[in-house]
Amino acid sequence: MLITMPDWIEHIDHTGDAGFIVQADSLSGLYERAAWAMFAEVITDIETVRPRKAFSFQLDADDPEALMLAWLSGLNFRHITEELVFCRFEVTRIQPDHLEAVAYGEHIDAGRHEIYTEIKAVTFHELRISRQGDLFTARIIFDL
Repeated sequence: MLITMPDWIEHIDHTGDAGFIVQADSLSGLYERAAWAMFAEVITDIETVRPRKAFSFQLDADDPEALMLAWLSGLNFRHITEELVFCRFEVTRIQPDHLEAVAYGEHIDAGRHEIYTEIKAVTFHELRISRQGDLFTARIIFDL
């Protein structure tokens, strides 16, 4: 079952790849929503995922775009290598070059979790984070 996407996600048509634009009223919310969108729009039906375990992340990068890439890539890496799916994301600390977060999820259960596609990489291609007033926006493209 595909869920209805919230109005803060805009799908980007991109040949051979997937992408979206995410908006939030805080930088931490932007990173949380980007992770949610990656799993809900590209990887699985997150309504079937239970937040059974908490998985911690601490990441450093040179700038907000590199930090977004590290965050989403880290989630994708754990999804692929540890066979995890996530449904809830909480950024507990954020600076332009540092992120601390917790992702909640569980191991993949083939009976409950349909995996739509595999993300080969979160890319720097067209990756942008911007702020206009109180609105933060991220543009993200995935190599499938």
